[in-house]
Amino acid sequence: MGATKLFLIAALAAIISSEASAQRTNFVNHDSKISHFAEPQWFRDNIPFVEVPNKEIEEVYYYRWSSLKRHLRYTLPGAGYIVTEFVHKVGYSLKFDTINAAAGHHIYEARWLRDRRYVQDYVNFWTREGGDPNAYSEWIADAAYNSYLIDGDEEFMKSQLKGLIRNYRKWDDHYDDTWKMYWISPHWDAMEYSCSSVQTDDPYHGGAGFRPSFNAEMYANAVAISKIAALNGEFDIFLEYQTRAESIKAAMNQRLWDPQRKFFYHAFKDNNPNFELLDSREEIGFFPWQYRIPGNTSEYVEAWEQLFDAQGFGTLWGPTTCEVRSQWYDGNQTGQCCWWNGNSWPYSTSLTLKALAAQVRDYANSAVVTVNEYLSELHKYALTQYKNDKPYVAECHSPITKLWVCDGFNHSEHYAHSIYTDNVLSDLIGIQPRPDNNFEINPLIPSNWRFFAAENIPYHGHEVTVLYDADGSYYESGHSGLQIFVNGEFVRSQSNVGRMTVPVPAPVARNGQQKIANYASNPSSEGYPAPRVSYISPYASEWHPLDGRVFYDYNPLNRWTNYGSGNPTDWFAVDFGPGRSKNISQIKLYVYSDVVTGEGGVDCPKKMEVEFYDGQGWRSATNQRSTPSACSPNDVNTIDFDPVSTQQVRVVFTRDVENNYYIGLTELEIWAAWPQSSPQGYEAEDGLIVRGSIKENRAASGTSFVGDLVQDDSSVEFTGVWLDSAGTYSIKVFYVNEGNEAKQILAANNDVEVPVTYPTANDEFASFVTVEVTLQRGSNVLIFRKDTNSVSLDRIEIGGKV
Repeated sequence: MGATKLFLIAALAAIISSEASAQRTNFVNHDSKISHFAEPQWFRDNIPFVEVPNKEIEEVYYYRWSSLKRHLRYTLPGAGYIVTEFVHKVGYSLKFDTINAAAGHHIYEARWLRDRRYVQDYVNFWTREGGDPNAYSEWIADAAYNSYLIDGDEEFMKSQLKGLIRNYRKWDDHYDDTWKMYWISPHWDAMEYSCSSVQTDDPYHGGAGFRPSFNAEMYANAVAISKIAALNGEFDIFLEYQTRAESIKAAMNQRLWDPQRKFFYHAFKDNNPNFELLDSREEIGFFPWQYRIPGNTSEYVEAWEQLFDAQGFGTLWGPTTCEVRSQWYDGNQTGQCCWWNGNSWPYSTSLTLKALAAQVRDYANSAVVTVNEYLSELHKYALTQYKNDKPYVAECHSPITKLWVCDGFNHSEHYAHSIYTDNVLSDLIGIQPRPDNNFEINPLIPSNWRFFAAENIPYHGHEVTVLYDADGSYYESGHSGLQIFVNGEFVRSQSNVGRMTVPVPAPVARNGQQKIANYASNPSSEGYPAPRVSYISPYASEWHPLDGRVFYDYNPLNRWTNYGSGNPTDWFAVDFGPGRSKNISQIKLYVYSDVVTGEGGVDCPKKMEVEFYDGQGWRSATNQRSTPSACSPNDVNTIDFDPVSTQQVRVVFTRDVENNYYIGLTELEIWAAWPQSSPQGYEAEDGLIVRGSIKENRAASGTSFVGDLVQDDSSVEFTGVWLDSAGTYSIKVFYVNEGNEAKQILAANNDVEVPVTYPTANDEFASFVTVEVTLQRGSNVLIFRKDTNSVSLDRIEIGGKV
């Protein structure tokens, strides 16, 4: 089969899998909600549309989708997407600039997106890629399972069990068998300078102890693992983790709950033989309600009085992270980071709101906590997320002044460290996802609201719309009251706002194999693929369009421009690497414009043309078609052309000289068939290369290979190695080794390690060794690390099960 047919088949499969087959409704004016955002079609394709009679709650809802979108980062072919915490790299981020502290938040938010690649690639990253899921406290297993409840993809969820268990067991050294709970320092609980650490000799790192936050998360992770094990039919694991969860729950209620002060507290691990609880309440004491850990008694509900008490956590821009009455409270900061002994942090506020929603919905009715209190706190959270009268989120906010305290320039903008859209969808609108073929809703809506909508919710591969129209006059759907539509068809209504359940068809399966990949992405911004430009502004970087990040802000900066160029045309080229030719037929250009925002002089070019290098010179690609036909600023512009095989490709831009406008790109993507070696063959040069380099050799598969793997930490990572079922597989590793016998360690999915020995071979990549390794269903990661001597790697081929 020719390269053209292979690509067209792969592209068609990707289009089919990404488009919803179900019909949608159109009660809400979608364009009025998102037309002011860059790339409005992305929002139409991906998000549920919400309408509520509260301006700030709704406005921030759509803004938070735009802020999350800024953090959806493409990494490597086969590996796909991750979610970043900061818009740019920070010194303590790890692989692909990830930080696990807010990974649970990221998954809870991204689970509502229609394109499942975002959340499934990200979950797969934490279970197989080796991004250090245990650097900070985390609730990744819980979030992954709750994502499954939305998409209904049982096969994917089952395939993640082994990695989630491995992540859980890495916390074993933080388990105390005497107190039956886990301990951690506030710093590694992502809460530096908290009131449980500032009173120690080490205010930043100190205060290690048994925390309501971390133990609630470990309880939730154990519950999730037990449920995933049940899906797999592994009932020994189900019982083990069910028992683990119940043990943590019992210990928290027995040890961390203070029956006199009516709250969950931190307890120091060291020098605390009588297990005395902290002298002050922290906001983390609310977190256990999110997972229904406290009992359903009046004793526990009294804790919520502290949320509204001005001497507790109830400040104007709160809740505070430490109660106001505490001697350790400090809510007067104006620029310091990162203090958790007073400032209002969205990270914690959003979790407190989920806990509050659980109290209102799932516990006995109480005069202390009602729907109105919940709405008031949610509205306060929305009001906090503004700056200069526009929706905005940074790191932490003053509890007493309208000021973002932790708000570093080109650093903290649109900080991805909390949830909000999930608060709206799962709590306010009340979507209660389930593993069976039912859709359940139980809104937390005040009695004076006359309408609300959550339209085209992607649920189990179907489209579900929820409307409330008190008298039927607002949406004119032909019905009144609370209404549910499935795949565009009316299913049921009821007059009151309350719990309602309707059946939905069985989940629509997604073929999880990523049949196309972006070959232009280079998250490390070194080596290949490499950018080449005819001109670059001193205020820009040629690496930004290949870094996998897509956002169009004037600041933080994320673009290449030719600002200041005297040329009527300039070009941006991608070099895949020595000898590394790719079969391509499409380029996506994310064109930057600050003219349309009134901030600068960069705008759409008058013309964009694709050229490729044929070994002799640059040639124009034939049959070029642009979508849209005219350039769309701050949007994706796609150029399709007849397939070519090339090592280098470029786009020639003709700028608007008459208006003296320049050209800018925030990202350039080249999507093509994955993999290109063979259905079960993967090229070393397509992976993540550490301390090595791509070299050209006509005898190598794809005419290139990876050499110079001579450093102690040299490695080659093969990503996206797809298998339809788990098992032990035979793998051929093609190599050349002109020196002594060499050895490497093969690590599969950040777990199984297998030694690989390479005899001396001088036959230009015809030699291979065969190894057997246990792999999982779905996308696998194989990392070959140097052991003794060096070897050059060409490709791997996956054989059958052994």
